[in-house]
Amino acid sequence: MSNKYLQFLKEYTIVALACIAMAFNINYFFVGNKLAQGGVSGLSLIIHYLSNIDISYLYFVLNIPLIILAYVFLGKNFLLKTLFATFILSIFLKVFASFSEPLDDILLAAIFGGAINGIAVGIVFYAGGSTGGMDIVAKIINKYTGIPISRILLATDFMILSMVAVIFGKVIFMYTLISLVISSKMIDIIQVGIYSAKGVTIITNKEDELRKKIMEDTGRGITLISARGGYTQKGVGMLYCVVGQYQLIRVKTIVKEIDPSAFMIVADVHEVIGNGFLS
Repeated sequence: MSNKYLQFLKEYTIVALACIAMAFNINYFFVGNKLAQGGVSGLSLIIHYLSNIDISYLYFVLNIPLIILAYVFLGKNFLLKTLFATFILSIFLKVFASFSEPLDDILLAAIFGGAINGIAVGIVFYAGGSTGGMDIVAKIINKYTGIPISRILLATDFMILSMVAVIFGKVIFMYTLISLVISSKMIDIIQVGIYSAKGVTIITNKEDELRKKIMEDTGRGITLISARGGYTQKGVGMLYCVVGQYQLIRVKTIVKEIDPSAFMIVADVHEVIGNGFLS
């Protein structure tokens, strides 16, 4: 069995499992507690609550024009995965329709429903696909503008939720908004990784001393960068290193001890891949 076939099988299995989890989640936490969602699934839920038409049929029909957009803007591979995901999700929305009993605590339903939904959507994106709906629009906008997918989804979802507020009232709107914010955050975590490190840039005239001490105390590598001061036009030392969050305190201490006048920039770094870090 070729590596290409194994990768194909792995990606589609991941997409299928994520969609199955999402279908159960929608029925158990959202339909069961009369909560709404954003995007096409949210529209499907709104129409379902008002007309009692099966949500699986609504979801599939509303996705047809968006799947056409996926074919035009995102390519054949993305289209196939999106069709597959939409089909699996629609089927299992029907399969899990009986798991829609209300819970005692709607807030918990909103929190857990949002978290599971975000994880499932993030996994599908990670595998190179989409669950359909506004995911497709978000993916297209992200491709051409670089705006994070989670922010696009949150913005489009908020517009759908405005309808929820008008039709179902402010309480359902607020619970659903909580769910969407959590879902958006979980998508970000899946996309960029839950592990977070710190990127440290140090501008100093004592680069050699700092380089040796930081490497000795933290065990992290350092990159030396040639730089010049914008005002003086003179050469200055610049060091860049990526350290764990707990090592950052030690790096700050070293810089203060060796060169208190050094200029230091600390930035968040996600999904660090390489020796000594999670891959």
